[in-house]
Amino acid sequence: MYAYKEIELITKNSSWWKQIKYRRESALILNKYRNQGWKLVKKIGEENNILKVDTRSYSKYFLRKKLI
Repeated sequence: MYAYKEIELITKNSSWWKQIKYRRESALILNKYRNQGWKLVKKIGEENNILKVDTRSYSKYFLRKKLI
């Protein structure tokens, strides 16, 4: 039996230094989940909205953890 979790993290930005910052933060969060026993099942990248000024792009991560 498995427990499932879905998280949304920032993975891209038009600014190179903000992209490094967001990717590092996302990697730290995913590593924290991995150390807790969660495994990555699937990643879906979402495109940013053209009508917004915000240049961040998000990705959804689907994780699962085996229950004892």
